[in-house]
Amino acid sequence: MLIALGVFAVAYTAIASERFPRHWVALAGGALLVLFGVLSPWEALTYISWETLGLLAGMFILVSILQEAGFFTWLAMTAVRRVNYHPTYLFVALLAIAAVLAMFMDSITVMLFLSALTLQLCRLLKLDPVTVIIAEVCAANTGGSATLVGDPPNVILGTTLGFNFADFAVNTGPVSAVAALVLLGVFYWRNRRILRDAHAALTDETVREIEALHRDPLHAQLTHIGLIGFGAAVGLLVTHHWLSEITHLPITAAVSALAPATLALAVLPRYDQGRIVRKLIREDSESLLFFAGLFVLIGGLEKAQVFDVLARSLAAAASDNHSGLVLALHWGPGVLSGIVDNVPLALAMSYVLKDLAAHPEMPALALMVWSLALGVNFGGNLTPIGASANVVAYAYLERHHGPIGWKRWLVIAVPPTLLTMLLASALVTVKGQIGWY
Repeated sequence: MLIALGVFAVAYTAIASERFPRHWVALAGGALLVLFGVLSPWEALTYISWETLGLLAGMFILVSILQEAGFFTWLAMTAVRRVNYHPTYLFVALLAIAAVLAMFMDSITVMLFLSALTLQLCRLLKLDPVTVIIAEVCAANTGGSATLVGDPPNVILGTTLGFNFADFAVNTGPVSAVAALVLLGVFYWRNRRILRDAHAALTDETVREIEALHRDPLHAQLTHIGLIGFGAAVGLLVTHHWLSEITHLPITAAVSALAPATLALAVLPRYDQGRIVRKLIREDSESLLFFAGLFVLIGGLEKAQVFDVLARSLAAAASDNHSGLVLALHWGPGVLSGIVDNVPLALAMSYVLKDLAAHPEMPALALMVWSLALGVNFGGNLTPIGASANVVAYAYLERHHGPIGWKRWLVIAVPPTLLTMLLASALVTVKGQIGWY
């Protein structure tokens, strides 16, 4: 147990420092557990959730196809034109795009293209991009909590504990939607005067400059293939449990994403295939390797019974206070996810929940999962390192706009984040009372 905890603590510290590539740190930590005999090589492989990696890989391929087609930039610019470049409506549209897109793809991808577009738009409209991009990050993490494939913690909790796309959509989806609307209202209220002044300064020349941001045509063939594949993947993710029962075929979440992605990649022209594959190797493979190493690291703690001890302690403390335990699973990991990345935290807590569910007279596993998922996803908004999307957006701003500082992020993000967490905890409590979980 001491070896497993020591290796995990060192690896976690190195990941949090952001001084080293996190996928190499996670893989090195997993290798040390094997080297010290905590895990055998076979045990290390069995602790990796291949279903999670397959689901992520499939979605990465489909999103890469749409990204290469220019679909996301086209979508954002179409929304900008629809609101006639009005700064207030533009602000609302950008946050809505971040929240909705994050329901169906990794919030990292959403913020990669949205940060660049937002910075350009804000410079033309004389708006502060820091406020807008931090608001987009919060919206993306909040919207992503609605589905299985939205935020990475949901992917982990769903695939490791047996909850599917429909389960998340029905249970965390409505809470996420309400929270996103509240978040949008708060950010608009705090910035209404600045947006009004920006509208007064809007000129025809500014409109022409905004139009010039995106003159590249949409790649029709890639867009059609990507959208068909993406639609098929989402459809299968919603129905794969029923299809598996009807057909008696092993249609898992990983198959639901990988099958359409593989077919979409296969029908692409060879030149486009090469570009997509190179992007996957160059960028997305790092995320997959990070998750693989992380599963081994957390597996070492599970093998050493760390989570069993923690679960027994929680069960004893909450034996006659189920509501208190459910709220503790929301607020404890939620606040902690503002200090550490919510991905490894969600993975560690999935083992705790599994052990907790084995104890008699504990709350239903589903209720604990929804409370935890909403907590770590919303709580990830608290700081620049709370979630992967935060790190991406913060790094982009620092590189292309100038120093920001944690204090600025905290002032902008903490009040609305705490408000959405309060709202989510109240709604989860109601769900527990009426049995809707």
